Amino acid sequence: MNDIQMTIQKYQHIFTMLEQEIQEPDSIQWFDWKYLKQEVEKMLRKGHGMELHEQMQRFYHYYLWRDVESRAAWDFMDYVAQRDERIGAWATQGTDLMALTERWIELGNSRTLQLLLTRLGQTGYETNWQELRATMEEKLRRMEVDGTRNGMKETGYAYCLLHAFIMIMMSGHSTEEKMQLLELFSQQWAFLRTVYSVMVRRIVGFNYTNFAQLAQYTVGGQQDFDPFLHLIHAPLKERFEELVSMGTKRESLDRAMTKIELRMQQTKPSPELDLLCEVLFPDEFRNILDQHRPPSYQELECEIDRIKAELTTTQDTMNRQAQEMATQLSAALKASVPIDVIERRILIFPSAVALNIYMPLNTMLQVDSVWLAHSESILQKILAKQQQELQMSLNITAQAGSNVNGIVQQQNNNGITPDKQIPAA
Repeated sequence: MNDIQMTIQKYQHIFTMLEQEIQEPDSIQWFDWKYLKQEVEKMLRKGHGMELHEQMQRFYHYYLWRDVESRAAWDFMDYVAQRDERIGAWATQGTDLMALTERWIELGNSRTLQLLLTRLGQTGYETNWQELRATMEEKLRRMEVDGTRNGMKETGYAYCLLHAFIMIMMSGHSTEEKMQLLELFSQQWAFLRTVYSVMVRRIVGFNYTNFAQLAQYTVGGQQDFDPFLHLIHAPLKERFEELVSMGTKRESLDRAMTKIELRMQQTKPSPELDLLCEVLFPDEFRNILDQHRPPSYQELECEIDRIKAELTTTQDTMNRQAQEMATQLSAALKASVPIDVIERRILIFPSAVALNIYMPLNTMLQVDSVWLAHSESILQKILAKQQQELQMSLNITAQAGSNVNGIVQQQNNNGITPDKQIPAA
C-alpha cells in the first residue's frame, strides 16, 4: 500500500460519516462535526490537500447541484470547499454557471446560489466571462419584455445575482478587491435589489406590483438605506417616464420621490456602494449618477463660496464706479458747474446707485459751502425715490395677483370650472 492509499485509509472516516449524514440526515451529532473539521485541518497541515480534494469531488456534486436535506452536511462541504485550493480549477472544467443558476431557480433556493457563487469566486473559478455576460444580459432584457409571470420574482432575483457575480469577476480589480465587492454585494442585497429593479426595469426580489411601492420601501423605516439613497434616486429620475409608461402611477411615484429627496437632504451620503454599482452597470451608472445626483455638501459649500466671491466682485466694481462718478461730480462742482446739474446727474440713477454716489461725494465736499447748502435736500430726494421704487414694486406684485383673481372671476362668470381649459385666443 503506497503513501496516498495509506492517507486515504487513515482519513476515510471523514468521508464515510459525511456520506452517512447525506443519506440519513441528523445521524451525526454536532460534536462529531467539530471533530471532522479538526481532521480536515490536520490533513491540510500535513500536506494532504490533494487527497482531500480527490475524496471530496463526489461530494461537490451534492454541494453544487442538490438541495441537500441535511444542512449540517452542506455546511461541512462548504467548510471544506473554502479550504480546498483546487476546487476552483475543478469547477472551471465542468460547471456551467448558467445551468447552475437555472438549477437553483428550479429548486427555489437563490440564497444557496448566492453562497455558491461567492465561494466559486473565492476559489479561482474561471470561464468565458464576456460570453456569459452577453447571455445573462439577454436574459435580463427578456425579463423586461416578458413581464411578471409565475416564478419571475425568484427568477429575476437569481439572474441579478449571477449578473452581479459576472460583472465583479470581469472587473479589473485584484482578487482581494473582488472578494470584498462580492461580500459587500451579499451584505447589501436588501438595498441593491432596488437599484437592480430600476436598472433592469423589472421588480426583482419583492412582491411589489409597481415602482412607487419599491421607491417607498427605500424610505419606509429602513434607516440603514439613508446613506445610499442617491444610488436609487438617480436611476429613478432617469427612468421615471419609462416606469410610468409601464403602469406606475405618476402621482404615487412623485410622492415617493419627494420623500426620498427629503430624506437625502437630512443625511450625508456614503460612497460605500458607489464603486460596486459602477462595476455592476459600467456602461451607464456613472453617467446617470453624475446627471441626477444632488450636489454634495462640499460642492454646495464651494458653490456658495463662488457666488459670494462673484457678489463681492460685483459690489467692488459698483463701489469703484460710484467712487469714480463721485470724483467727477466733485471736480465739476468745484469748476462752478451749477448744483442743480450735479443733482440731476445723481438722480438719473436708481436710488441704490445714487446713494452709493452720494456718500463718497458728501465726504469729498464737506467744506464746500454750495454742497453743504443743498446736500440734505439731495439726500431726501434720493430717499424719496427709493420709496417710490419700493411702492412701484409692490404695485406690480399686487397687480399680478389682481389679474389672476380677475381671470378666475371671469371664468366663474362664464361657467368655466378649474378643470376646464381656457381656449386659445
